Amino acid sequence: MQVDTIIKNCKIVRHDGILDAGLAIDRGKIVALAKESELPDAKTMIDGKGNFVIPGIVDAHVHLQYPPGIDPESNIRAETRACAAGGCTTLIHLLAPADNIKDQAKEFVGLYEKNAYVDLALSARIYTRENISQISEIYDYGINSVKLLLPYKGSEAVWKGRAGGIDDGIVYLTFKEVARLAKQGRDIFVRVHCENVEIFLAMKNEFLDQGKEPGSWNEVRTRVCEQESMQKCLYLAEITGCPIYVVHMTIKEGLQLLTKAKAQCVNVMTETCVQYLTQNTDNVDPILSKVNPPIRESEDNEKLWEALRNGSIDVVATDHAPVPKSMKQNFWDATPGMPGSETFLPLMLSEGVNKGRISLERLVDVCCYSPARKFGLAPRKGVLDIGSDADLSLIDLEKEDIAPENPMYSNSDFSTVAGKKIKGWPTLTMLRGKIVVKDQKITGESGYGRYVPGQ
Repeated sequence: MQVDTIIKNCKIVRHDGILDAGLAIDRGKIVALAKESELPDAKTMIDGKGNFVIPGIVDAHVHLQYPPGIDPESNIRAETRACAAGGCTTLIHLLAPADNIKDQAKEFVGLYEKNAYVDLALSARIYTRENISQISEIYDYGINSVKLLLPYKGSEAVWKGRAGGIDDGIVYLTFKEVARLAKQGRDIFVRVHCENVEIFLAMKNEFLDQGKEPGSWNEVRTRVCEQESMQKCLYLAEITGCPIYVVHMTIKEGLQLLTKAKAQCVNVMTETCVQYLTQNTDNVDPILSKVNPPIRESEDNEKLWEALRNGSIDVVATDHAPVPKSMKQNFWDATPGMPGSETFLPLMLSEGVNKGRISLERLVDVCCYSPARKFGLAPRKGVLDIGSDADLSLIDLEKEDIAPENPMYSNSDFSTVAGKKIKGWPTLTMLRGKIVVKDQKITGESGYGRYVPGQ
């Protein structure tokens, strides 16, 4: 038997261990994991040069329809190139607000599959009771998570002129409906963006009334906003029996809330993002790094790494939001969001693995396997196993480079880690057996990316 491709002279990293073996790929799938002498013949042979092969990154938190008003096809092309460059082969995109979620999803998938470089899964926003009534239908379409954006209402609303924002009634009813479906055996959950907007607006008005500009967004959108909202969501999840997933947790206090909730049998998973592990109020520009929730303090960085190491945090993502620098001109009016896809894996390798904060297997768990499993994509995605899609990155832990001044591929034109020395980079990335990036150069093609429904 002759297969399409063999990768030899490498070590295969899974979430549960490292294999001293090569792998064989045929028709886009992994067909063998074996010692080099036991691998079949192949049309193409890739020498891993003793480096590690990991599954393609599954980025659980990406915004492709952002900022508002951007050309969607241009954004899909640029941002999926950026994802590929960072070793990501599947992204989970949060759909824009819609009266009819399934129609919005179908329309987006059509645009995506014409333009994308990597594969796609979807999550949907809930704003109205009509949206809640559609949750069962979109689950059947392959969307196994819905998201509640608690802080975006009033002057912070992102769907102005329509539903505006959500109140606690919508939160409670969404939890009840998802709990009902979960009890029927559906693998479904609610993602929650935990921040109390009323506290934030009160703090903002205090600064404005005094004519003062804070030193960081963290001083205005304080940790109490996140802590109070997270506590409320965990309580509502407990009394309704709803599985929840806390997105982009930033605060050390959140870890205590999680421990208590799990002791009370709340079904909760937690995500943080690479910026909350590696950036803090001392090492970033306060305007360019303006995101919701904010970049916190160095002590939060270390507590999050500790939680990642001990298993308290389940997933690391990017919350990639490709805002251009032109929308970041002053503190108060700067649009929240920043790019993160291209340096996601390199930063996790450099700051996590190479600094001894986490093992390579743990990186694969939180950046590949756990998000794929939670969003219904495993074992097709997130693992290196026979029958899985041949999505993978060959990584060189010794390779050193400087983070570029600007992203190479994203429509965003700034980087909050520009000039940082990074040790550990992907040198080759494959999607379904096809090389899409080699030596940080895109070799894949627009339109190769496909929608992968959650199972």
